[in-house]
Amino acid sequence: MKKISELSSWGAAIAIIIIVAVAILFPFLFIWALNTLFNLSIGYTLETWSAAVLLQMFLQTKISTKGK
Repeated sequence: MKKISELSSWGAAIAIIIIVAVAILFPFLFIWALNTLFNLSIGYTLETWSAAVLLQMFLQTKISTKGK
């Protein structure tokens, strides 16, 4: 398996596009999961997307600093 530094410019561009797409889609998947599990009827807007990003950042910080 090639390292990222060994990828062609097209491969690096595709990897960046995939990473950005996942970063954009993940908050929507988080909102979808909350809607499905708890029947909340949260809309898919920029405001709720931003709130999901902030909530995920907060939870990630709490989880990563808990072990220290």
